Amino acid sequence: MNENHRGYMEQDTHTPFTINLGWVHPRAIQALKGLTRDQLDGRRKAGKYIEGVHWVKDPVGTVMWHFENLNSWIEGE
Repeated sequence: MNENHRGYMEQDTHTPFTINLGWVHPRAIQALKGLTRDQLDGRRKAGKYIEGVHWVKDPVGTVMWHFENLNSWIEGE
């Protein structure tokens, strides 16, 4: 950010940036990737996703998904 002639901060809108989401609720995966909870759970139970890499259970037992690591699986990496 740079200060303009009025003393206000201006944001550089030409520099790309990335926001990593990390561990998210299955609703976020469905909303942003289109994978339903049933699809996620079915693939998890079939062993297609790796615990600790693609999914974890939070302290109350909810399965959380790693947003960026699912990209690697989807892209075949």
